[in-house]
Amino acid sequence: MVILAANLVIGFMPGFNIAWQAHIGGAVVGALVALILLKTRDQKRQRMQVLLLSLLVIALVAVTVFVVPALFMARFV
Repeated sequence: MVILAANLVIGFMPGFNIAWQAHIGGAVVGALVALILLKTRDQKRQRMQVLLLSLLVIALVAVTVFVVPALFMARFV
């Protein structure tokens, strides 16, 4: 928790040029992965674990491919 808090604070400090959005996004995705692993740790739920983690990866790729470029292009229009 200390490292998480330090990384979040660094993102808001002037002069570091570190995106605070990336730190929050990483924390959210990390929490989702931890939740999936925690709720599906039984051997009989391994297939569900792989499915949910795969869906998360697909969603992250989709956001990277479609949403991020659209937001970037909207800045210049």
